[in-house]
Amino acid sequence: MACRGLYVFTHDNPYGNAPAHKLFERVDAERKAGVVAPRSFKDYEVRVDDQDLPDGVTLTRLEG
Repeated sequence: MACRGLYVFTHDNPYGNAPAHKLFERVDAERKAGVVAPRSFKDYEVRVDDQDLPDGVTLTRLEG
C-alpha cells in the first residue's frame, strides 16, 4: 500500500474546535464512473470539501 495523500486538520484549541467525525466526512473517495473493477489509484476520484471550515480549524494537504 502506498500513501497518495494526507489531509491534516489542525485545531487552534488543544481540545479541538470541531468534532473529528464532522471533519472526516469532508474527505470522500469514490470510484470513477464507468470503472467496473478498479485496478489503480487513477480509477478513483478523491474530493475534499475545504470550504467554510469551522472557526479555528485549518486544512493542510500533503499529496504525494
